[in-house]
Amino acid sequence: MNKLRIWLDNFYAKRLEHLSNRLYWKQQEQALRSAVQKNSHSLLWVWEFSKKAVMICFFFYMIVQVYSMAVMVVFQDFTYLGELITTTGNLVENCVFMYLVKAGIENGVKIWQQHKAEADSTDAEEDIEPDGPVG
Repeated sequence: MNKLRIWLDNFYAKRLEHLSNRLYWKQQEQALRSAVQKNSHSLLWVWEFSKKAVMICFFFYMIVQVYSMAVMVVFQDFTYLGELITTTGNLVENCVFMYLVKAGIENGVKIWQQHKAEADSTDAEEDIEPDGPVG
């Protein structure tokens, strides 16, 4: 019974050491993440190019709409209102559609690469295991 108690004490001590070591590294990881997050707040204006392009298209769309409607009200000429809405709407529609296509392709490639990496890691694990007896 005494040997069992010693073995359990050693087991608990090793387990406690393992958990405290794991906690230390989790805390270090959390500290690094918070440091990165603090630095990234100052760089929120930095987006990838396609998001900037969509926002610029939409911004110009809104400016053209507001300006054109103001001019139409001042001159009381609404002849080209339908054409204006159709033309500027098509520009924004095409811009957003191309962004969605690009994002979909990027996500598909990421998923495919992740799936391929997981399959490669399982193949590597299977290769490490020795083959069974022959015959």
